[in-house]
Amino acid sequence: MEGREPSTRPSRTTPASPRVNPALVKRPRFQTLARFWEGQDVLARWTDGLLYLGIIKKVDSAQETCLVRFEDNSQFSVLWKDIFPPAVPGKEQLCCVCNSQACTPDNKLVHCGKCKHAYHQECHVPSVPCDTDSAGSSWMCRQCVFAVATKRGGALKKGPFARSMLQMKLSLPYQLKSLEWDPLHLTNKQQCYCYCGGPGEWNMKMLQCCRCLQWFHEACTQCLSKPLLYGDRVDVSHLVLYHLSICCKKKYFDFEREILSFVNENWESLLLGELTDTPRTDRYSHLLHALTAEKDRFTLCGRRRLKKKRRCCFDSRAGLLPS
Repeated sequence: MEGREPSTRPSRTTPASPRVNPALVKRPRFQTLARFWEGQDVLARWTDGLLYLGIIKKVDSAQETCLVRFEDNSQFSVLWKDIFPPAVPGKEQLCCVCNSQACTPDNKLVHCGKCKHAYHQECHVPSVPCDTDSAGSSWMCRQCVFAVATKRGGALKKGPFARSMLQMKLSLPYQLKSLEWDPLHLTNKQQCYCYCGGPGEWNMKMLQCCRCLQWFHEACTQCLSKPLLYGDRVDVSHLVLYHLSICCKKKYFDFEREILSFVNENWESLLLGELTDTPRTDRYSHLLHALTAEKDRFTLCGRRRLKKKRRCCFDSRAGLLPS
């Protein structure tokens, strides 16, 4: 069973682009490639792979980022590549990728049937079939397919949107070999992860491919049978404390009432491999031993040291790193 989402996460919006009334839009003080300006309503991709509605508060052309305020009033700096402005009705359309209107017989501008944005057939990933009808087309762009098909806990597995997403996932919107990774291969400079190409945090519900080592969002993955837990890359003791700290927003947790109870309730979701068959009666001693023996990693709450061990509280002392 999955814990509640962190309170700092913006609330999920509907996947359709925000409606815009041209008569009510304030004229921007300045624009960036005629796409971004202060006060503009946008959809921005969050590190969980999902799109959320927000408003641009500041445009930084040097860093190619925008400060976006989301519906829960949180503000974060988002890269241009992860921001999707609405299509303005009546405005002459340019390709979302190359910002050009030039066309050839083999590379026409096609319009997404949902968000109404325009793409050159060859600019979109994957390329748009030549028989796609640009007028009143039912074709959906990559952004809209992911917006409709992704959800917390994993993407749709059945239905037309699930099939469309499978097709989109055959091609990545970036060059995997061009990404610049840190020494532990946890983050890359370009902030490109997953099938969606959006930002991410490796310890926040992401899976790493054992072959290419890229990280993938839980929301974009269609093969999961159980939801991920926060920090699901480490041993169970560290994982449980980290997950509880993210969900409950506090430091210390009672061993029996909170830690052991959470482990028993989520035993199957922890995917413990060889430890899966551990009897429920043995979990108490194994988990308590791990917490008390690893003193460099776990802190015992000073207020409860004189009480019985079964009532002691623990905190994760070390930073979260992959095992």
